[in-house]
Order: sequence, then C-alpha cells, then structure tokens
Amino acid sequence: MAAPRRLWRYLFLDILVHALLGVLAITLLLVVVNLLRFVELLAAADVGLSLLARLVLEIVPAYGPFALPTALLFGILLSLGRMSADGEIVAMRASGISPWRLMPPAVALGVLATLGSAYLLFEIQPKATLHIRALLRSAVAMQVIEPGRFLRFGDRLLYVHSVSGPDCPLEGVLIMSAGQGDRSSYAVARCGTVDKQSEEHQLSFVLHDGSIHFHDPDPARYRRILFQTMKTEVDASAYADPNPGPSQLTFSELLAAERRAADDPGLARADNRYGSSIPCQIQRRLAFPFASLLLALVAVPLGIQPVRSGRSAGALTAIGVMALYWLLFSLGDMAAFRGVVPIWVGYWTPNAMALWIGIVLMRRVERADG
Repeated sequence: MAAPRRLWRYLFLDILVHALLGVLAITLLLVVVNLLRFVELLAAADVGLSLLARLVLEIVPAYGPFALPTALLFGILLSLGRMSADGEIVAMRASGISPWRLMPPAVALGVLATLGSAYLLFEIQPKATLHIRALLRSAVAMQVIEPGRFLRFGDRLLYVHSVSGPDCPLEGVLIMSAGQGDRSSYAVARCGTVDKQSEEHQLSFVLHDGSIHFHDPDPARYRRILFQTMKTEVDASAYADPNPGPSQLTFSELLAAERRAADDPGLARADNRYGSSIPCQIQRRLAFPFASLLLALVAVPLGIQPVRSGRSAGALTAIGVMALYWLLFSLGDMAAFRGVVPIWVGYWTPNAMALWIGIVLMRRVERADG
C-alpha cells in the first residue's frame, strides 16, 4: 500500500516542528556555552550590551551548521518516538505501510538541512568566525598586553613590566618607535592606562611620570623631554583584524588558496594556511553537510521501533547517535590532517558508515514486519 500524501504531510510537519524546537534549544545552548568561554575576557573589558548583542548575532551563524543535523535527528526521533508510543506507527504498519514508505518526509527535511548547512559552511560560518575573533580582540585589546614580553604593533614596540591595581594598571611602560634616523624615539613611563575611548583598531595609552628619548645624529648630544601626562596611540589592527586562517576562508577563497598552493609548492611548505589544512577544510565542508541527510536515514528506523523506555528514549538515542557520529568525524579529521589516511577517507568514512547503518536498520525493521 502506498503511503498517502496526507500522511507524508502530517509526518513532515510534525518532524519539522520538533526539529525547529531543537534548533532553538541547541542554538541557545551553543550561545550560552560560547559566551561562558569568553565571560572572563568580556568582564575584564567591561563591555556593553551592544557588543554582547553583536557577539550573539555572530555566534548563531558560526555554529548553525552544527546545530542543523543535531536538531533534525532530535526532531525525527522525538516525533516518531511519540507516534510509536501512541500506537500510530503500529496502526500505519498494520495498514500495510512499510517502513520505507515513512522515509520520504525525513529525507525531504534531510535534503533541506543539507543545503542549509552547506550554504552556512561555505559562506556564512567562516565570516562569522572571523568576526567573532575581531570583536573579541577589539573589545578586549587590553588582554593582548602581556607583562614582561615585547609586543609589536606596526612600527611600535610595547613593553609592560607588570599589571597592577586600578591606580596604576600598567607599571613600567616602554613604547619604542621604529623610525629611521632622527625620527626614532622611545618613551618610558612609571605608570600607564589604556584609554577606554580608543578608536577602532587603535590602542590609546595615557602615560604618567615619564620621559621621551630621541635619537640624535650627533653622539655628543642627547635629547629628552620629561612629561607628567602624555597620550599616545599604537595601531592594534593586527590584533583586532587577524589574518584569516583556513577556517575563516569562504569556500571560494579556499579553492583559490589551493590553486595558489598548487602553482607554488614552496608557498604550501612555508605557510600552513596553504598546506594540508586547505584540502582538509575543503573536504570537511563538502562532507559534513551530508550528516543531516544520513543521520535522518538512521533516525527513521530507530524512531519507529517500539518504545519501552518512555518518550525520553528518543532524546537519549539522539544524543548517543550524534555523539558517535561526532567521535567518528573528529577521529577522521585528526587522521586526515596528520596524514595517517587519505583526506577523503578521513572525512567521508563517517558518512559511509552512517549510510550503511541506516540501510541495515531499515532492513532489520522490514524483516521484523515480515
């Protein structure tokens, strides 16, 4: 007996509702988890609500591709698990509807999730990840200052002896200018602070009780200016807008980088961004979107099994299946990046295993009906 379109529409909408709820729950969880990762830096920088809102808006697309397959898996298992617990699946199968006839709604949603995940991974997620890095570095520019270490900001060299209390946040400040000839100089100060009103990509320092020392062509002369308070700026764009790595490149940029590496093998050896990580990123973004479709094929036979452990069994099964897939994908990622296996093997083996498991489970359910 062919499954009626009305039944397919009913299954499609029911799974879609559960999947959308899953997307909201998983996205909220990802936002909270990632904000907790940055909470110490954000608290130290005393950021406002506007920056927090911008950060949240970037976190959502950055992790959206990973939420879609998980949410769809939850949606299918919860929806079919509810129908199985209510006896609806038994009634359908008693009416002659085979398990394969229940597959089209899940496959349709899997295809949509695959396309959405691919678009996010190809274009949106890399840009969002880069924006998150820029936001954090710009907002917590104070955090790039490492006491006891020289840091280069463009043509400036910065050294801070120690970080102290609120009266003197930076103790023992040295700022050197790498100018040529008589333009080179350096400033030393007993105490310094970072101006909260610094312009974008600039770090403004307010120095107290110091002096400026100038290079003089005549070795017999020495020029020095004493000051009580002085304000100076350094270019922090290298920290606020770091050069994108492979994970921050769009798919078209990845392909262009791979072509450049192929044309210049020396470039690939000199810079890891054009080395093995580029092919790995390409295969990762090609392979992972299919997780939505393949996990949907696994979820259908699991969802239509008779439920004996309550309705929470669907959620627990989804967690177990997704954890297993992530484990296999992570192991394949590591093996491919280190050259243990060919790159395509590392990234496509989890998908092949998911497809094989889905077919085996469907055949087992079909034999159980017989």
